Amino acid sequence: MKVSKGVDGVSDSRGPLNMLMRRGAMATVAIMFLPGAAHAVADDPAKQKDKIDKQIVTTQGDLDAVSTQLRNAVNALAKTDAQLVTAGNDLKAKNSQLTTANNNLASVNSQLKIAQGDESRSRTDLTNINTAQQRTKKLVGGVARQSYMTGGLGTFDLTLQILMSKKDPANTMSMADIIMRQQNGVLTTLAGQKASKTATVNRLGAATRRVAQLKVQAGNAVTSATTARNNAQTAKNRLDALRRTQSNQKASLEKQKRADLNLLAWQKGESRRLGKILIARAAARAKAAKKPAMAVPRANEAAGTARAPVNGNGFLNPPAPINQIISPFGMRNNPVLGIWLLHAGVDYPMACGTPIYASAAGEVITASYEPVAGNYIMIDHGFVRGVNLATHYAHLSRFVVTGGAVSKGQLIGYSGTTGRSTGCHLHFGTLNDGQLVDPMQWFR
Repeated sequence: MKVSKGVDGVSDSRGPLNMLMRRGAMATVAIMFLPGAAHAVADDPAKQKDKIDKQIVTTQGDLDAVSTQLRNAVNALAKTDAQLVTAGNDLKAKNSQLTTANNNLASVNSQLKIAQGDESRSRTDLTNINTAQQRTKKLVGGVARQSYMTGGLGTFDLTLQILMSKKDPANTMSMADIIMRQQNGVLTTLAGQKASKTATVNRLGAATRRVAQLKVQAGNAVTSATTARNNAQTAKNRLDALRRTQSNQKASLEKQKRADLNLLAWQKGESRRLGKILIARAAARAKAAKKPAMAVPRANEAAGTARAPVNGNGFLNPPAPINQIISPFGMRNNPVLGIWLLHAGVDYPMACGTPIYASAAGEVITASYEPVAGNYIMIDHGFVRGVNLATHYAHLSRFVVTGGAVSKGQLIGYSGTTGRSTGCHLHFGTLNDGQLVDPMQWFR
């Protein structure tokens, strides 16, 4: 059987009720205790305290619910913040990629302009070479034809100039031959330049085409990087909007929690005030009646149904050995609310179905169920040591008694894990004049 390590909700409240009911009840309680409103309700402090105690149960339940929602909201916000960090880094990376792509495109555009300019200049040079080559061909061809047709140096005018010249005709003829050879040399040079320039133009044309292809690729890279950047920005914007919503929800829940805590503090204070009034009245009645303290029942009372004391020497018999208590009476961090609250009882690790016995003789005044304590029994033990004593047994799996008188050590029910509980165990509490106190004082 599963045995709990003692995490329950009875220690801090009597269980959550409907939040809407609490809102209406808050107004009722506020009116009840406003100055001048005392005569609008019953003057009986016991009834007033009973009402305020029920409001405490309801407020505590709402506080449980709000705290759970707040914890979930905090976790969701933390998750969104982590996603925002990732989204921000992704957007930063995508912007960097886009910048790199744009820079690359700009560089390729510059390279393309340079390549196109070089190719254009080379084509112009090639055109000039072709023109010079054609002109030289005509000159050389003209001289050659004239020489062939006249059988000499060319025209009559050229021959007359050579014969009338004071220079040696042989030298003049040599000069003409040299000019023709130079023209042929120029033609040869131009042919070489044309071949070289044609190769250059072809090479530059290929380079221009390669750069143009690079420009297309760079443009595609910019388009892809822009799309990726826009998607990353959209994702981050969506997370920013989600975070604003979650942050507003968290702030609203924190405000509600503070309001519930303030209301709970006021209600508990009012309950203590009314409790003191009841204590004073009980003491006055006891003094007036000179009522003796309830005698401790004999150990063999109700033979056959009673259990011998475990290890206590006080008025109450502990439900189990004291050294088995795993969660004592006192302040602790509430596992649901995440705040420090009073654990108003002691927890025993008991397997489900373990018999539970009455700690003292008394009268069963309640055997019922509520969301936090689960199945619970309340036993009134009467006026003991100057106070009205009662015991509280919570998280029971089932009842054996539901009312009437019981003897010390009598079987009253079986342990369980009903209500707000993490596993099978018994929550045991004691009340002095309606106030929850440490049960240890009654075990000694």
